[in-house]
Amino acid sequence: MSQSPHAFTGRRRRRTTTWSVRLKDIIAQSVITLGGLGTIAAVLGVCVFLFWVVIPLFMPARVGEARELNLSETDPQTIVAQGMDEYQLMTWLLDRNGTLHAYALEDGALLAQQRVISNATITAIAQSDSGNDWLMGLSNGSVVRGQLGVSSRLVDITALPEDYRTQQPGRVSRWSSDNEVGLIQRVNQDQFRILTIESKLDEPLSLADGQPIDHLDFTVAGRTTIMAAMTGDGRLLLEHVSQRRNILTGRVTQTKQEWPIDFDAASQGRPHWLRLSGQGDALYLAWRDGRILRYDIRNPAQPVLAEELDLVAEPDEQLAALTMLLGRGTLITGDSLGRVRGWFRTRSGEAATPDGVTLTLAHELSKLDSAVVTLARSSRSRIIAAGTADGRVRLVQVTSGKQLADLKPEKNSRAAVASMVIGAKDDALLIFRENRMQLRTLDVGHPETTLSSLFLPVWYENYNQPQATWQSSGATDDFESKYGLWPLVFGSIKATVYSLLFGVPLALLAAVFTSEFLKPRTKAVIKPTIEMMASLPSVVLGFLGALVIAPVAEQGVPIILTSFITIPLAFLTGALLWQLLPEVWTLRLRPGRLFFIAMLLPAGIAAAWLLGPKLEAVLFANQPMLVMKSWLTGAPVTPGDLKAWLDGQMGSGAAGWLILLLPVSLLAVAMASTRLIQPLLRSALSQCSRRSLAVITIVRFFAGGIATVMLAGAAGLLLTYVLGWDPRGNLVGTYVQRNALIVGFVMGFAIIPIIYTIAEDALSAVPEHLRAASLGAGATPWQTAVRIVIPTAMSGLFSAVMIGVGRAVGETMIVLMAAGNTAITQWNPFNGFRTLSANIAVELPEAVENSTHYRTLYLAALVLFVITFLLNTFAETIRLRFRRRAYQL
Repeated sequence: MSQSPHAFTGRRRRRTTTWSVRLKDIIAQSVITLGGLGTIAAVLGVCVFLFWVVIPLFMPARVGEARELNLSETDPQTIVAQGMDEYQLMTWLLDRNGTLHAYALEDGALLAQQRVISNATITAIAQSDSGNDWLMGLSNGSVVRGQLGVSSRLVDITALPEDYRTQQPGRVSRWSSDNEVGLIQRVNQDQFRILTIESKLDEPLSLADGQPIDHLDFTVAGRTTIMAAMTGDGRLLLEHVSQRRNILTGRVTQTKQEWPIDFDAASQGRPHWLRLSGQGDALYLAWRDGRILRYDIRNPAQPVLAEELDLVAEPDEQLAALTMLLGRGTLITGDSLGRVRGWFRTRSGEAATPDGVTLTLAHELSKLDSAVVTLARSSRSRIIAAGTADGRVRLVQVTSGKQLADLKPEKNSRAAVASMVIGAKDDALLIFRENRMQLRTLDVGHPETTLSSLFLPVWYENYNQPQATWQSSGATDDFESKYGLWPLVFGSIKATVYSLLFGVPLALLAAVFTSEFLKPRTKAVIKPTIEMMASLPSVVLGFLGALVIAPVAEQGVPIILTSFITIPLAFLTGALLWQLLPEVWTLRLRPGRLFFIAMLLPAGIAAAWLLGPKLEAVLFANQPMLVMKSWLTGAPVTPGDLKAWLDGQMGSGAAGWLILLLPVSLLAVAMASTRLIQPLLRSALSQCSRRSLAVITIVRFFAGGIATVMLAGAAGLLLTYVLGWDPRGNLVGTYVQRNALIVGFVMGFAIIPIIYTIAEDALSAVPEHLRAASLGAGATPWQTAVRIVIPTAMSGLFSAVMIGVGRAVGETMIVLMAAGNTAITQWNPFNGFRTLSANIAVELPEAVENSTHYRTLYLAALVLFVITFLLNTFAETIRLRFRRRAYQL
């Protein structure tokens, strides 16, 4: 029995590790650990920072302590207007006699009184959206327009008397100089702020020839002031007043045009409110019983009573307050039931009004315990304040419906709210009750944003229905900001889906072919070439997509759509023709099999080029049969046009359903053929020759193609003419040059390299003994790839796809340049979209720091972060499951 040789070689081995190796090991372990912890800390730091910026969006408004002030030398019953300066230092009141009273908000002391209207009393008054311009109707039938309020100016310390120079910064004191009386506040070491009462009135304009003006409202459209008034004798008048200022003399010349409106005050009764819309195209008259009349005054010479509506449908209840929101597009009403509601005009095809619009209840803003007696609106945002008969005040943001404050009166004071003023910066609320005044400081935060307004449909002004919309800026100060994030989330999903539809099949099939069927020498050339595609910058791909591919694709949309059928059909036809060759030839020419099959690809391209316009002319025409007949007879007939069909200008929905249902019908025919026809043919054709079997396979293939088209066509006719469904407007729609198809192609080109290389590495990592065992058992290389290699490498393939998904979700420059950047929610492949990442890149540089817009963009970044986190978590879970299954093979 032989003995095993000893391991001793004559030299004793050292079994201790040198200090340098141990030091390198410690350093490597420390660096790797620190790198991993640093990565986790960086990701968590980004997440925490995003939350830190976003959380203020959802914080409640803050209200300061009440400051109670007693009014002196004024009768609250005679007050017709009031206001407050933007620094919360002074308030003013205007009484019916035309006297302007100024009070210090610090102690309620009377600062000054000024008579601005003489020889008449104020019988009606209206305020502009900005809050600075006022229009006063007088008892003598004239109207006066002007500016009332507090004037503020900064002065240098050297221009002030010595008595004021020692004043401490921030302190407020009385100011008196010449004819000025007001307040002075030291701003810094060198400057003071002086606030005085201001009244700049234009010349009176005669309107009613001695009759008092009972109701009055106005709006400004360009250089024209549009006024509506009701006189003491019941006449309803519409006035257009144009002003021109002489640049040399400074004199203002007014030109007036007047039109009467047919209104019978004797039978209708005197209205309690008269309001004009912001564009001056609608006039509203409202009564206490809730009845409202809307006049269409777009043509002032021919006003039309467009609509009569009941704003309070409940019996024995009354309309108690009415005002117009900023922009004068929304009516805010308060009633005796304590409800605060918003109404605006919407357009409906079923509207029975002359102008096609109806006044619609869009917002149920609040429900208070007692009757709403007064309403106040902000002059810079869409915030309103509602005051009740028991002294309660509630602030609400109209668009989002967010309740900002609910101020209850003191227990020993239940006086009704007489009037309110919201500060110019939405930072204060002035409340008048009887002869007392209460000042509350406000920090409304970000009232436009709630979870529902960010992610659910919101009914915006003049929209026909609630919608999820992103529109963060506008051209006017009364713009209603729209911060709906769902269109951006949808755009990111749409971009990802269309990119994956194009990129994933190509990348995975290319990886399978490279790994399983290419020779190593050829693979060594092709794989690095495809990987080099990843080096192309996104901005270059986006530029090519927007300026090169999109214009070319627009000119040949039918050809491109047809190529999706003809090119695969040509490739498969080449594969079927290969089977007709003698077996000896196929064995000898096997290395060039791919090139033989690819020889028919030019035929597929040529077929698309020739058939595309023909199919467009037939499928999308009003009369397809006449179009085909005209090819033989030459009779004039209008051919089909894809873009006109997409716009709904011609044709029926059947052609669209035919194209959309082709993949579904193909799958149905393939499953039917596999489960029903193939078992019958397997037994019947077991003795057939190779050539006969190939011929039968070709016949079966083209018969299946014809069956697919017929099935899709029949389903399209059923959906169109029986169910009345049309894909236009839902699945397809108007063609836009920069659309989802372009983005899918360009971004697919961007994600193909990364999916391909990871998938190919996963396939190549499958042990060779599995392939050898499958081939040795008689399986073909294709069967081995499908049934052995791909299931084993499924975890790697899935990881490759998910990495491509992450690349597509976060892509910015391609979608920014090639997607049209429109925030819409349609799956139509022929229009664009806006993604979260592109929106952040476009708007964040111009967003005001810490504004609602700014923080909402950070919220969009947080949403994108959460989406990628969830995708990666889901992908890792599925990958581990595939790995466990692979271990079982």
